[in-house]
Amino acid sequence: MAGPSMKFVMKSITNMKNFISFILATLMLSACSSSMEVFSDYDKGLDITKYHSFKWGDPKDIEASRTNPLYYNELNDKRIREAVNREMAARNFNAVNNTAELDIHYHIVVEDKLASYTENSGSQNHPTAFTPRIVNYQYRQGTLIIDLMDAKTNTLVWRGWATDVVTNAARKNPEAAINKAVGMIFKAFPNGKQ
Repeated sequence: MAGPSMKFVMKSITNMKNFISFILATLMLSACSSSMEVFSDYDKGLDITKYHSFKWGDPKDIEASRTNPLYYNELNDKRIREAVNREMAARNFNAVNNTAELDIHYHIVVEDKLASYTENSGSQNHPTAFTPRIVNYQYRQGTLIIDLMDAKTNTLVWRGWATDVVTNAARKNPEAAINKAVGMIFKAFPNGKQ
């Protein structure tokens, strides 16, 4: 009677370890989805406060770069422009239709990524007891890039970008995801000459 009982206990322990590994992997994915990374780059020798007006670059330029209609579409275009316009207005930049000092462009990059974690598997009665096993999983990473260009020289003045995991929540509520990304990007906006 001790033999079958011991096998049941060992199987239960193995199942519990696999369950814990699954929970840890799920938590790790959840942590990834809330860990937006934000970066920026600009000409530190340039006083960005000398600019006062902006306009959006030619829509044909943005349309020509569209490679994924799931992300490049009229709805997201409107959401991105509105979010950027709010951030620029909050920094005392004026939106104009004709002659502006800055042209704004944006880009969306979506890539399939592969990640892995290690879990222990097996049981004490098995020859490969507690052998580490590598578990791979795929996820989609999205990056929103915002460029401010000097309208006269057509040179890049400032670039900000945010990278995050594309979650189901972001797919269901793209407006909130875009507003969050644009807000985080503009937190890295320079206040003047460094």
